Amino acid sequence: MDRLVGADEAAQSEKRASKAEQPAGLARDLTAIKLGDCLLGYKAVQRRARGGRWNHFHGRMREIERLIRHRHGAIVPEADDALIYVEVIAGLAFVEFRQEFAEVVLGWSARWLPWAGKACIEEVIYERTKVRFSPLSADALGHALHLSYAERCALDIRTIGAFDVPKRKRAKLQKEKRRQRDRSRKEEQRRAAGGISRADYLANSVSQVRPWEAFGISRRTWERRGKPMPEAETIAECGSISLAA
Repeated sequence: MDRLVGADEAAQSEKRASKAEQPAGLARDLTAIKLGDCLLGYKAVQRRARGGRWNHFHGRMREIERLIRHRHGAIVPEADDALIYVEVIAGLAFVEFRQEFAEVVLGWSARWLPWAGKACIEEVIYERTKVRFSPLSADALGHALHLSYAERCALDIRTIGAFDVPKRKRAKLQKEKRRQRDRSRKEEQRRAAGGISRADYLANSVSQVRPWEAFGISRRTWERRGKPMPEAETIAECGSISLAA
């Protein structure tokens, strides 16, 4: 009995150690391996866990910083609408950190808006605490940052919407892009397998060449006679006559 208890404790300690060594943001799925109705066993597969609140905030903050680098460079220049970035970060941080969000906003502003005084940033923070705030939607962030759809695609921004293209239309455009990518991938696979393009197929197809016209007979008669092929010059002449007609 002591041996069984010791073995069980050792197994539990190994499980805890493996769980501690598992990278953050990863989860484990168990997949059943079957052969017909017979269960052979289970296979553990690690996948990236769907982002929690911190991951979502961190991703949006990084996308906002990417937008700033694209528009302004290393820092946000002093302008009338420059504090909009602070307002957006304050809104996101307030939802994420609640009472501790002021330190996050002050630290972020010191990095990206070093010219802005502490009193100015604290005023933005104070205005944020005066209202009951809920998480901003992707489209609301897109309007606040005046992010266009073209800019969004060029910077690969995914958690912030666009002011000029609504969410429903973006979903349709994304679906069409995915369809085009799948079509291109399948076309490349066909080329690698030795297939010909549709343009080449149509150019050499019987329906386009119409060799029966060179003999002055119908297609059905031409097929009954064994599909004889005329000279290339004759086919070319018949094609030019058909186009002229």
